[in-house]
Amino acid sequence: MAQPLVSVLISNYNYGRYLPRAIDSALGQTYQPCEIIVIDDGSTDDSRQIIEGYGNRIIPILQSNGGQASALNTGFTASRGDVICLLDADDVWLPTKVERVVTALKAYPKASVVYHRVQTVDQLEQRRGQPWPPYPVIRGSIAQQVMDTGGWWPFPPSTGLSFPRSFIAKVIPIPELEYHLCADAYLADLAPFFGEVIGIEDALSLFRIHSTNHWSHPIEIQRRSLHSHELRVKVLNRTLQSTGIQAQISLQQHWPYQRLKHNLGEGKSLLMLSQLALNHPWELRLTSRLKLLLDLWIKTIWIKTGWIKHLWKKPRSITNL
Repeated sequence: MAQPLVSVLISNYNYGRYLPRAIDSALGQTYQPCEIIVIDDGSTDDSRQIIEGYGNRIIPILQSNGGQASALNTGFTASRGDVICLLDADDVWLPTKVERVVTALKAYPKASVVYHRVQTVDQLEQRRGQPWPPYPVIRGSIAQQVMDTGGWWPFPPSTGLSFPRSFIAKVIPIPELEYHLCADAYLADLAPFFGEVIGIEDALSLFRIHSTNHWSHPIEIQRRSLHSHELRVKVLNRTLQSTGIQAQISLQQHWPYQRLKHNLGEGKSLLMLSQLALNHPWELRLTSRLKLLLDLWIKTIWIKTGWIKHLWKKPRSITNL
């Protein structure tokens, strides 16, 4: 049986300083055959000269700036692979990443997404913290759980996501107006409703952090995050309906969304939010749920009293914490 062709989609916008590491890590995979498609979304730095330097080792696509959804839509249309792997232009894959993904897809033919943990690193690729997501890996059908939790499951950033072509073909194109950024979330949100979610325990990529985030974000950023959750659920419900899947998602039990609203003095009471923490769907250990509950109460007190000055670093995929 022939090995499936894997298409690697690298969407880039002004990441010329990191782009060679990303491309080289895709070219250096132990698995073949792979096609490396680099979509430059209107960069104004030296990205296009870097892309040109790779010659026929990659498939370059140069387009005007349209956002991440536009870039991924373009890349998917140009791709030929049975497996689609996403790689951010500022991240790095470990050499066996694609091999492990293909092995998982062969073992779980009903999978609609294969994901793995990512190791956060700084600009110099020094490790920062533990691999993410920190929850036990998922293997199986989780559609009902995702419905019960407001459309939320803890998927990694795009560099840790891979999909069968057959799934993406059912939900493409990614809405470009709603997903100028974080277009991978559109695919990850939908995947549990089209097949099994298969997690790989190991961290198979380096996820680069560029700046430090405060735990207590400025109010306007928190409100932007709330709007992002609301928009994603709206698009999720619309797409599920258009594809004939009978599911209606509500944000009432969505842990990240409700916690954000609580931080802003809105939404559920602390006691009701505490119940959500104790019923956390993806944290299976009671001790971890209790730790989550304690963390919630302590940080709530800090926010209420104005003591919070603690800096907290987290991945860009803030929608899934």
